[in-house]
Amino acid sequence: MTVSTRSRAIRNMRRGSAAIWLAMAVLAVPAGDAEARRNGNVRPQAIDMVVIHSTGGPTCDAMTGKPIWVAAGTLEENLRQIEAHPQLGIHYMIDRDGTLRASVPEDELVHHVFHYSGRSIAVELINDGDGIDPFPEAQLTSLVKLLRDIKQRRGITRDGVKRHSDLDHARLSCDRTQRRKVDPGAAFPYVSILDRVFQPR
Repeated sequence: MTVSTRSRAIRNMRRGSAAIWLAMAVLAVPAGDAEARRNGNVRPQAIDMVVIHSTGGPTCDAMTGKPIWVAAGTLEENLRQIEAHPQLGIHYMIDRDGTLRASVPEDELVHHVFHYSGRSIAVELINDGDGIDPFPEAQLTSLVKLLRDIKQRRGITRDGVKRHSDLDHARLSCDRTQRRKVDPGAAFPYVSILDRVFQPR
């Protein structure tokens, strides 16, 4: 999908994006794994990782069976949808204006990334995740503050802060040429964020 095609797709999907994304996301987690609303199961492992996500991203359209790009949605609609979901969950979500909202407590398990959920804290950023949508400085500052806090409390190392795309390399079921998880996307200033969190101030 070209940048211009993706941009048009994003503009066309602004309404109802969170509901579509979460409806499709249920296919990614086996039924009965856990409940992750405002609470989760006991963790099977110690926390040594934080995984950064964005709320927008690619999925397969349930009606056409073709790949689509779902836009970011709003903080409120994303939280409402994910907290109502029987399996998926997050620990924190950060809006574009820097508003930080906590969901499931850190010490409890939420399903947010294959194979790594048991050892990681999930942080969602409101962003299309397409490599075009910018991450505002207020949002990044809030993320840096949160990561510094987690680092101090949990002993997370620089190598322990991962992007979702670093860990999930699966392909879309409707188009095996496209990756299923590319968030938070190329517009996310990953190295700069790590420098701000881990270099001496």
